[in-house]
Amino acid sequence: MGELTARAFTEQNLLNAWHAVRESALEDGEAGPEVARFEAAAARKISELAEKLGDGTYEPSPVVRVEMAKPSGGIRTLGVPSLIDRIVERALLPELDAVIDPTLLPWSFAYRRGLGVKDALACLTEARDAGARWAARADIEDCFDRIPRWEVLRRLREAVADSAAIDLVRRLMDRPVVGERVRRDHRGLGLHQGSALSPLLCNLYLNEFDRVMLVGGFRVIRYSDDFAIPVRDRAQAEQALAAAGEALTAFRLELNPAKSQVMSFDSGVTFLGATVTSATSPGADALSHPTETVVYVDKDGALLRSRGDRLIVEHNGDVLFRLNFRRIRQIVCSGRVGMTTPFLHRALRSKIDLVVLDQHGGPAGRLTSLSTTDPTVRRAQYDLAHDRKLARMFVDGKIANMRVALLRAARREPDPLLTKIAETMSATRLALAETSSIEQVMGYEGSASREYFRAWRHLFSELWGFEARQRRPPPDPVNAMLSFGYTLLVNEAAIALEMARLDPAVGFLHQSRWGRPNLALDLMEEFRPTIVDAVVLRCLSTNIVRPEEFEVTPDHGCRMNDRARRAFLAAYERRMLTVFTHEGTGRRVSYRVGLSLQAKALARTVLDPSTPYRPIRWK
Repeated sequence: MGELTARAFTEQNLLNAWHAVRESALEDGEAGPEVARFEAAAARKISELAEKLGDGTYEPSPVVRVEMAKPSGGIRTLGVPSLIDRIVERALLPELDAVIDPTLLPWSFAYRRGLGVKDALACLTEARDAGARWAARADIEDCFDRIPRWEVLRRLREAVADSAAIDLVRRLMDRPVVGERVRRDHRGLGLHQGSALSPLLCNLYLNEFDRVMLVGGFRVIRYSDDFAIPVRDRAQAEQALAAAGEALTAFRLELNPAKSQVMSFDSGVTFLGATVTSATSPGADALSHPTETVVYVDKDGALLRSRGDRLIVEHNGDVLFRLNFRRIRQIVCSGRVGMTTPFLHRALRSKIDLVVLDQHGGPAGRLTSLSTTDPTVRRAQYDLAHDRKLARMFVDGKIANMRVALLRAARREPDPLLTKIAETMSATRLALAETSSIEQVMGYEGSASREYFRAWRHLFSELWGFEARQRRPPPDPVNAMLSFGYTLLVNEAAIALEMARLDPAVGFLHQSRWGRPNLALDLMEEFRPTIVDAVVLRCLSTNIVRPEEFEVTPDHGCRMNDRARRAFLAAYERRMLTVFTHEGTGRRVSYRVGLSLQAKALARTVLDPSTPYRPIRWK
């Protein structure tokens, strides 16, 4: 049994999978006698199943053919596995998904946790707003039934290092259908619709089609076997449709001729049961509305004071802002901002974290209330400080999210260089998984980051003067915004870690250095591309800030003026409140809450190293 299968097939994971299968059976109506028989001796049977999976004696059973009517007409044929097989598939799926999902392009929306039809339609609408006027629309004829299983296995071997897991997937794919004879020319083809693994394996196979089309200059917005390719004019739409047909032929698939056509947004592009027209409103980002907020004070000469239950921000005797202390989570002060002693005492009593930045946006310090720490968690953290697996996971999350950031940034106009650099990051992640020393981990992180920022030079005008990532001092506006954003984010990470009872100073990736929040820097790695980098790219692409709003001094480099800083802070706070699906909990939360959830997940791993830490994944 390999590392992946060992994680998947613990008795606890198999028990959780059994509960999921049972609940699914109950949702469909009567659970049936098979479920009732298993439930009567579930503990013993789960233990026996874990033993068989461990010693390699488990053998899948044939699937049962079931026919269902499609809502659009016709019949869908399912291959329903046995109860035991369904339990095994459910236990294996999360581990395979954690490896395969980060390799998918960000325009694949089906069967991915946190993504769905609304996201695919929003992506199509965004492409229209970026200049697309036409779209090629099509779906793939009998996709699941025609996918060659040997090709799926080949792609699986490229992504998964566990040979036991690959062999098990092969045996699950090759299960015969009870009472069904397979034509000679159909042997080795098809994924069982009804198997929990089939949707993921379908995405794995069609991801190559998506990549081929992207290299050819066409971005495929795909939901399972249904896709749209937004382009600028009708001629391009016809070329895209022809290119899709040729690419699918190479993958032993073909377009459904009845559902393949070119459409204009003026007339309406039908996709996934909806019609996107030139007048369809773009969907706004879902934002969280927390009861506690972050207050930013950046006006030179401002004074923070307390009056009863309220924070008062004054300047030259005028009240600029007031808010109840119960509504405040954190206060960030930048530049020359004064604070009265009563305010400081009240902030500490209210457990409000106070972050002080110098006049150049760099970190000056934090004031936080005394809190009781958990020595059990911190002692475990110190004992585990040299764990290379955790260091690898932080870097793996960062590289995976940098890859998606590049692909998303290049979506307005496919750029072969950006696509190439993004795809080299997938190879870097595979090599990273085999590393055994912190020096190798840091080496891969450094090379991936250099390539990532090399690609940034192609994302915006030369007016911004960006050549490479440089920190001290930042020489250009892009670096100035990155450094300022990372300073904000590392303080948020430190707060999240303290709430999780961890020591922000003792890291796994960033080795101990006096005065540096090493673990906070570790935790923020996976969030850099999804939060700060995304904010900077948005500020540049939408002219939220402009080059003339920055000034350069010999001693301190480039920095934002007051208007640019306030615009950046507004964009940053909006991003922190943007809602996404946190995979570890399945909850829709803001990125700020997601940071806290990741800190808590890290604390669980520290206390129980057999519980793997999984970075967030941008999709």
